[in-house]
Amino acid sequence: MFKIRKAHLLTSLSLSLLLTGGLAHATDLAQIKQKGVMTVAMSGEYPPFSQPSLKGGLEGFDVDVANELGKRLGVKVNVVKTEFPSIIAGIQAGVFDLAVASQSKTPERAKAVDFSEEPYYYDGVQLFAPLSSKATSLASLKGQPVGVALGTIFEKALKDKGHDKIVSYSGEQEGFLALGAGRVQAFLTEKSVGAVAIKNGIKMKPIGPVLLSDETYVTFAKNSPALAAAVNKALDDMRADGTLKKISQKWVGLDISVPAK
Repeated sequence: MFKIRKAHLLTSLSLSLLLTGGLAHATDLAQIKQKGVMTVAMSGEYPPFSQPSLKGGLEGFDVDVANELGKRLGVKVNVVKTEFPSIIAGIQAGVFDLAVASQSKTPERAKAVDFSEEPYYYDGVQLFAPLSSKATSLASLKGQPVGVALGTIFEKALKDKGHDKIVSYSGEQEGFLALGAGRVQAFLTEKSVGAVAIKNGIKMKPIGPVLLSDETYVTFAKNSPALAAAVNKALDDMRADGTLKKISQKWVGLDISVPAK
């Protein structure tokens, strides 16, 4: 079981970072265990990894991983839904103990927070276009608008590939709606996210090869060695005993807890 609250944190997190000089607040595992609750951030707008549940709260791959981590650390889990770009600031400010938010490791993020030793899932970055699209690759979309979710590695991927017409959206759901309405000619996201969206009725198709591989980690504040060690051990155990595989197959339909062969 988990509790959830909607967090509008951009202003408050900015204030917190201003007051603390932008320094990360290390989260001590003993403090979490003393509270009996671990606060975990995720966007809640990234199906099938985190999405609203018909029963209330959130559900998805990331939610199940967070709850399993809490179980193995012996604490309850408080899932906090917040905008993806503000998650790292929240960890730095001590608002969140950690994030299970489908975050990739980048040099910029690594300056602000620490990552689990190993990814908890592996995916690829894929373009999706309307079924009627004649596009065959990113190059064939030169000069045309391509959508991405704000604050993700997908924005940088497009820029690195030389694409200069990028439209950012709050999340994948908004982006898929824009794609269907013709406001963008393609949308870039993780391969598994697009595949599940298609399975759930979104009228689009993958185009071209996977642009790059994507590995996803749990993130937490710097200088939190006890918490890092506990999370890393729990993830290792979850991988070894098949828990991550089971969660992956439940939400994605295949095992992405290990690299594709």
